[in-house]
Amino acid sequence: MEDNYSLNYNEGTSLKEEYLAHVIYETGRKQLLKEHLKNVAEYAEKICPLPELKNMCHLTGILHDAGKAGEENQDDFRAILKYGENVHKHNLDHSTAGGRIANELAENRMFSEIIGIAVYSHHGLQDCIDLQTGRTLEERRSEKSIDDELIKQRFFRMFDKNALEEKCTAAKGDFEYISNQIGSFMKKDQLHNRKCGNGDFFMGMYIRLLISMLIDSDWTDTSCFSQGISLPERISAEKTQQVWKDSTYYFENCFLPQVRKDPSNGNLLNEYRQQISDLCMAAAKDEQRLYRLTVPTGAGKTLSSLRFALHHAIEQKKQHIIYVAPYNSILEQNALEIRRAVGNPEIVLEHHCNVICEDEKKERKYRELTETWDSPIIVTTAVQILNTLFSEQKSCIRRMHTLCNSIIIFDEVQAVPDKCTELFNLAVNFLTVFCNITVILCSATQPTLAPRAENNICECMEMTGEIKKYADTFKRTEIIDKTGLCPGGMEITDLRDFVLDKTEVFKSILIIVNTTTCARNLFLSLKGECNESEYQLFHLSNNMCAEHKLDKLEQIKAALKEAKTGKKVICVSTQLVEAGVNFSFGCVVRSKAGLDNIIQAAGRCNRHKELEGLGAVYIVQMSKEAENLSHLPEIRAAQNALQKVLDEYRNIPDNPGGSLDSQEAIKKYYDNYNHELSTEEAKYPTKNYHTTLVDLLGKDNTGRNQYKRSHNPKSKRPLFAQAFQTAGKEFEVISNESKISIVIPYDEKAKTSIEKLESNHLKGDEKRKEIRLLQRYTVGISEWRRDKLNNAIHQICDNEILVLSKGYYDEEVGVSDDPKMDILMM
Repeated sequence: MEDNYSLNYNEGTSLKEEYLAHVIYETGRKQLLKEHLKNVAEYAEKICPLPELKNMCHLTGILHDAGKAGEENQDDFRAILKYGENVHKHNLDHSTAGGRIANELAENRMFSEIIGIAVYSHHGLQDCIDLQTGRTLEERRSEKSIDDELIKQRFFRMFDKNALEEKCTAAKGDFEYISNQIGSFMKKDQLHNRKCGNGDFFMGMYIRLLISMLIDSDWTDTSCFSQGISLPERISAEKTQQVWKDSTYYFENCFLPQVRKDPSNGNLLNEYRQQISDLCMAAAKDEQRLYRLTVPTGAGKTLSSLRFALHHAIEQKKQHIIYVAPYNSILEQNALEIRRAVGNPEIVLEHHCNVICEDEKKERKYRELTETWDSPIIVTTAVQILNTLFSEQKSCIRRMHTLCNSIIIFDEVQAVPDKCTELFNLAVNFLTVFCNITVILCSATQPTLAPRAENNICECMEMTGEIKKYADTFKRTEIIDKTGLCPGGMEITDLRDFVLDKTEVFKSILIIVNTTTCARNLFLSLKGECNESEYQLFHLSNNMCAEHKLDKLEQIKAALKEAKTGKKVICVSTQLVEAGVNFSFGCVVRSKAGLDNIIQAAGRCNRHKELEGLGAVYIVQMSKEAENLSHLPEIRAAQNALQKVLDEYRNIPDNPGGSLDSQEAIKKYYDNYNHELSTEEAKYPTKNYHTTLVDLLGKDNTGRNQYKRSHNPKSKRPLFAQAFQTAGKEFEVISNESKISIVIPYDEKAKTSIEKLESNHLKGDEKRKEIRLLQRYTVGISEWRRDKLNNAIHQICDNEILVLSKGYYDEEVGVSDDPKMDILMM
């Protein structure tokens, strides 16, 4: 697939024929077009991790800016050199010419169209068929008026046409290899009736990879030119292997012995955590690419999966280990653990919105790394990795190729949003089947246990073998159904009294409800009944900024240490503490939701078997008035699915599935849940079209139907229909509809940053640094609540940032609609 010759570049063009690609007015520096195209082509080929894409990478690099050889673009560069950036004509077309040259060089229409799509998309994704007009991307580009002949003349004076044709022949062979690989997978999938494949989707992902490497190479060369530096060397395979060897040695000989001796991990459970860890290490020698790590909560999934990844990276010569968690609270906690485990914090890139850099230089370096992920270990959120795969943002697309030849650990995989389920499944299949990526799906409640009608994840290997083996060992709680305690559901006062009763027995109790309003009302009701000399009362919800929540978590952990001999501890929270937070209560009360929520909540109870017996986890049903779920259809669907399991287990006490946290119960729950959701809900329904993102990124029936309506029936069928741009714009992991971010002046750090930004003196990296710091102090509120707060919110930083006024934020419950008059009067 990979040829052994270098592309022949014409030499000796006269000065008159030296065309520009970039210019800097202040210094008069120029980058020649030939140099830029050559750099991008060679760099794209160099960083390409898949041999079958290297030739295509080279071609897209050579062709992407070919249109800059046109007179209109050259006039623009000359004007900038003479008069400055203010005269720059933005949006001049310089990509259409590259696509047309590809059509001339390549005999295969399908192959040349792929090159064209990548070239046309290097400044932004394009739809292969316009969903409004039905016109194909090739048709739209053919209508553009450019000086074809002049551009081609100049281009082929820079680059030898015969050499390019040879490159095209090699690339065409690679494309046929890719097509055959996809075809072979689809045939096997149909033969075994697994329903794991979507050929159009997989081809679309290959195209996105091509665009990823083109954007990365183009941006890298442009940045290096502007800074006057050479193109950087990415971390070599040899250096990465040494990193894995050093990290594995430290993990096995320094870190692991300390963990196994730590008494806080629970002596009774530590032996079994070691067994799980050893099984994970043994699995690292396998060449399997898709694993499930299904073990109970508290069984050490993070460190066991990391141990597997380090050994597997050496065995299979992987380039990156990427750890993915659904929530920042889990991520920050585990990022610290991962740094400790590998013994070298410098090899770990932590990528999420709460990372703060010390100075402008580090801020700039960090921003570059988050766009390339050029680091051995990347610790990031599900939002970031799903954006890498599906968002239209060029900074996200740029790093997609970094995923190839890596190991990706998805922790708490059950937290992937329902609407993203099938997109996620197909992406995992593409990455593991075609991109030499090993994926580990970690969860105590595996959603992939229940098959879907289509777009399933491929067959997984259980990393620890028999799932049931550790269920009894790690059984620390009894899940008790109390949903029928109050006909019509509990009111706030009913739940308050229930909680106070159980607190007398267990001394510490965590209550998790489904809405912030319910959490606030329950907390205030308890506060009215709890004497401060006897109780420590806590509240956690997304009405509080991240820094505030972290402070509360530390206070809760400290209080729990004293709970047996000191004050009783009550914590009221929404589901933000449900997974990954390392604390342990004597009892948990969970408002009815999904069985996965119940089991994850149970992981916060008797975590290290510190109680003499089992901890109690109560499922309760709230009334519609106490907990309004009218705007939360996913939770209502989860409740219905759980209720069917509860009814079955109530009617058959000796159910062969055993307890509610058994794998049999989990599978029944997910089967029920899949039936509760409509067929479309797991395919990411679109807002603006009657279709889904799974369809838009695959066959795109909407686009194809529009094409049929707007064309003669005898017209050639479109070869590609993927609506990359439309799908990319529609895609968001967490819906921000009706959500407005407001900054909370929670502590002195936040107040100082707000004051700096209010001064309007900060520029560039310094301004970005302060804005990034304030991410930890933001709360998302609805449009309705924004209007209600009205003058309590003011704008700073050229109206970019909204700040909540002093007095509208409560130390106990967060954002408050009613001002604290005593603070306002201070």
